[in-house]
Amino acid sequence: MARPLFVLSGIGADERLFDAQRAVREIRPIRWIAPVDAGETLSHYAARLARELAFDEPFDLGGASFGGMVALELARHLAPRQVFLFGSCRSRNAVAPLLRALRSLAAVAPDRLLHPPRLLLPLVARWFGAREPRHVALFAEMLTATSPSFVRWASRAVFSWAGVDRLPMPIRHVHGERDRVIPVRRVMPDRVVAEAGHLFNITHAEAVNDFLARYEE
Repeated sequence: MARPLFVLSGIGADERLFDAQRAVREIRPIRWIAPVDAGETLSHYAARLARELAFDEPFDLGGASFGGMVALELARHLAPRQVFLFGSCRSRNAVAPLLRALRSLAAVAPDRLLHPPRLLLPLVARWFGAREPRHVALFAEMLTATSPSFVRWASRAVFSWAGVDRLPMPIRHVHGERDRVIPVRRVMPDRVVAEAGHLFNITHAEAVNDFLARYEE
């Protein structure tokens, strides 16, 4: 029987991002905790989060986008058998220059700007790689449920992150060919999903599930 896969979603998403992966793995979402302050580093945050978690069986760890960065940091304190990165990276330098330029705006923008108007949501979803109405609807629901204060903190934490190059356990990385948040040319994934954007866990679920099944052990 496959080990449980504990997962962290990205900024603007939640555990529903991994619903399709439940077809091949036992998915156990990790809940975010509140940062201690606006300046808390990602590594310090992950160390605190690790103290909140308890595992009584072998497990795998994974994360999408920002969640993958936190998963890498968590793996320094925990003992997963392997770490899965879904559209994520090991260094802040992999994030698209446009988003690096916008990080200061996120820190000062009012809440309403961090939740795009409903009329713009389909365009925002398309930028992230969601086109089908059901995928756009799910993206909109997850995005509007995200805490603006968490978005502000995470946006700052990403760009002060030292990164994680190596771990004692395998890192399995799958990435979308058309990811605009973390362009594929800036990372070295084990598998590239053709035509997929940043939300490929939901838009290209079959390819993601095939990747997970390969490393089911």
